[in-house]
Amino acid sequence: MRILLVEDDANLAKALAAVLSKHNYILDVSTDGEMGWEIINLISYDLVLLDVMLPKLDGISLCRRLREHNLQVPVMLMTARDSMTDKLIGLDSGADDYLVKPFDIQELLARIRVLSRRLTEQSTAILFCGSIRLNPQMREISCHGQVVPFSRKEYLLIELFVRHPCRVFSRSDIVDHLWTLDKLPTEDTVKSHIRRIRNKLREVGAEDLIETLYGHGYRINPSFLDNSLSSSSLSQAQSQELNESIAKIWQNIQEGVFKHLEDLEQTVSSLQSRIFDRNQLQVAQKSAHQLAGTVATFGFEAASYIAKAIDVLLQNQPLSINIDSLSQLVRTLRLELEKSPGDFANQETPADSLVSLPEFPLTDSGEIRVLAIDDDTTVLILLKQILGNLGIKVATLENPTQIWQILETVAPNLLILDINMPEINGLELCQTVRNREQWSWLPILILTVQSDRQTVQQVFASGADDYLTKPIVPEELSTQVLNRIRRSQKLTKI
Repeated sequence: MRILLVEDDANLAKALAAVLSKHNYILDVSTDGEMGWEIINLISYDLVLLDVMLPKLDGISLCRRLREHNLQVPVMLMTARDSMTDKLIGLDSGADDYLVKPFDIQELLARIRVLSRRLTEQSTAILFCGSIRLNPQMREISCHGQVVPFSRKEYLLIELFVRHPCRVFSRSDIVDHLWTLDKLPTEDTVKSHIRRIRNKLREVGAEDLIETLYGHGYRINPSFLDNSLSSSSLSQAQSQELNESIAKIWQNIQEGVFKHLEDLEQTVSSLQSRIFDRNQLQVAQKSAHQLAGTVATFGFEAASYIAKAIDVLLQNQPLSINIDSLSQLVRTLRLELEKSPGDFANQETPADSLVSLPEFPLTDSGEIRVLAIDDDTTVLILLKQILGNLGIKVATLENPTQIWQILETVAPNLLILDINMPEINGLELCQTVRNREQWSWLPILILTVQSDRQTVQQVFASGADDYLTKPIVPEELSTQVLNRIRRSQKLTKI
């Protein structure tokens, strides 16, 4: 795997070069954005590691330039700026991933492995271009179900165009891609190959697949392309609608939130009476965990931090729990939750924080589908509402043991798994899905309250594509889900 690192910090570049070379990656280094742009146009890379703050051309602008020129090399942005707006802008620029400095080397390697796995899938995925179907594994091209016989070089030439549908290739470009240096043909040879391809496609009614741009070269005829990959923005009206939806959800789940609080209060009372009921402690820990992952979404950020602290405290052995500290935390949690939540219905999103979000071609059944599995019904309601506002169909499941029959029924484009669930946790479930050939391609996001080093390593080791930290931030969820679906669909359909 060949990687380009665009980074002006010489020390970091040297350290990354040493680490990546030990893991058998080939690494080239560029110290500014303009140089990076020039190198990418000369050499084919499997991945670009791109710092955001660069001289001459910043990383966001370079990433946008790559996408504007339809260069689909995977890009991972690296930056010390970790605000939500920065992350959304980074992903919106066309990046495939986003890593905040200082980062853990193991997480970097894990994210590279995820992108590498997607590259492997891309090289073998069925490609479509209008009526043309290309099977890379079989080296077979068909049109309207009829297999068209092509020579090896003719096949490679068509594959080159189909994998880069909006790019114009000059004859010299084609030679550079398809012939070795010791066997360079003349440009007339390229013309001859194009002519033979067109003659064969004429027999199946697709002779216009390859279009000539005189003085420039050849490209896929735009009439064969699916133009539904466009971009739109999360408008002020959409943000307002989302806020109103969240406000309504709070009204519906408020009773359940205070039921969790009562579980914690009862546990405190029992512990103060020296009653150590292990089942009650487990219920209390689950309540604290779910509160930590939920209430900040509704404006109770302080309550979320308190619930996290309670969750950690309850993980101790019963005799080791500091009852006074637990009692104080639970009392403070009630005070926080009894405050008025954020006025979501009248909350306006600053214009400069609105980010473009891509639209996607529909699936064969006319829908984009997500399956979310979490034993916390509040989280499932949130996921369904937030993604539903984007036109995504969300199927939800509380019992993870029923996953296989639901997968068959829903046939999702993406899977969201909570990390902590009864009977089988999200990481184990993720590994199981990855080991099933039918679903090994499926993009998977893990939901977690914790984002410590060990948890992150476990997430990627399980085969997940990425993780989302609870409490759920609607903009981050939307961008992550859409970004993963976009990348997955580009692997299989143009």
